[in-house]
Amino acid sequence: MSANRRPEPLCPVRPGDHCTLCVPGATGPHDCGLVYLVMDDPDLATELATRRAEVRRSGLLARPGAASA
Repeated sequence: MSANRRPEPLCPVRPGDHCTLCVPGATGPHDCGLVYLVMDDPDLATELATRRAEVRRSGLLARPGAASA
C-alpha cells in the first residue's frame, strides 16, 4: 500500500462492504446517521450482530483484530 493512500473505512451496517457515503452529508461511518440509528436501537443492533456473526462464520469477513492467515 502506498504511503499516500488512505484506508477505506468499512460500513458497520453492511458487513464486508466499504463505506460508500450513501447518506447525504456523511463523510464516513463516524458521522453517518444510518449507522447511528442502527447502533442506537437495541433490536437493530442485535440483528446486525447476528448478521455479522453469520458473515464471519462464512469466512467472508475477518474478525476485527484477528491475524489473517
